[in-house]
Amino acid sequence: MTVAHIILLKFKPSVSEEQAQDVLKKVADLKNKLTVVESVHLGVNFSARSKGFTHGFTMLFKDRAALETYDKSSEHVDAVTNHIRPNIEDILAFDYDVEEYSIPRL
Repeated sequence: MTVAHIILLKFKPSVSEEQAQDVLKKVADLKNKLTVVESVHLGVNFSARSKGFTHGFTMLFKDRAALETYDKSSEHVDAVTNHIRPNIEDILAFDYDVEEYSIPRL
């Protein structure tokens, strides 16, 4: 079953929009480096309800095993350790199995 991996980022006030975009480019590049990443969607928040989160991305994976492979990869660890964590105040991760119909089983 497809898995969605959603990350919301709250960058430090000292981080410029250009620096934030560089971080997102690093995330987007993970699709080119890791075959387990099926798709990456990036964006800048425009909602007043974001609770301070300014940027986000969604990645899709074939299944939970693929997400686990991604999570443990050296490329992902490098992106988090050297590019994301040094630039953010807060992060929110939300992973879920994508249901293939409009009314999910809960």
